[in-house]
Order: sequence, then structure tokens, then C-alpha cells
Amino acid sequence: MSTNSPSLWPPADASPARIADQLRRGARTAVDHVRPLLQATAFWSAVVMPFLYVPLLLGGLTGGEFTTFVGLLLVNALVLVLGHNHHVGDPTEESEAATQ
Repeated sequence: MSTNSPSLWPPADASPARIADQLRRGARTAVDHVRPLLQATAFWSAVVMPFLYVPLLLGGLTGGEFTTFVGLLLVNALVLVLGHNHHVGDPTEESEAATQ
């Protein structure tokens, strides 16, 4: 089957540098879409996680529980760092912006 139309692939300007640039832009776009979700998840995990300390502290920290407690502290510190830029806005501001 032959056609007289020019081939669409590969594009005429498909240099390796241009392809690499397009891949970089695509990766940045993907990261820009995922970053707010990860920050929100980390932020709210850091908020909720201290409630997990209460049963451990009330029961006393024996050998295995001490390791669990220290692990929870380290994970909480990590999610605090990852979620520190998450902005929790006023819900009225969001609804006003959506109506404009």
C-alpha cells in the first residue's frame, strides 16, 4: 500500500536534542501535577500521625514498642519535611475563586 503523502514519522525536526527537550518538559509537567498531591498527603499524614503515639506511650515502651515509636518519629519527621509547603486555604476563598 503506497501513498503519495509524506511520512508523519519520524518528524522532520526529530533531532536527539529536541526529543530530549520534549521528554524533559513532559517529565516536569508530570512532576508538577503529582507534587501537590504528595505534599497534601504528607501534610495530613504529619497531622494525624501523632495520634498513633498515644497507645504506645500509655502502654509503656518495651523493647519492640520503643523501636516502633522511634520509627514513627522518624517517619513523622520525614512527612513534616515533605508536606511543609502544602497550603491549606480558606474554603470560602476557594469557592469564591471558582465562581469568578
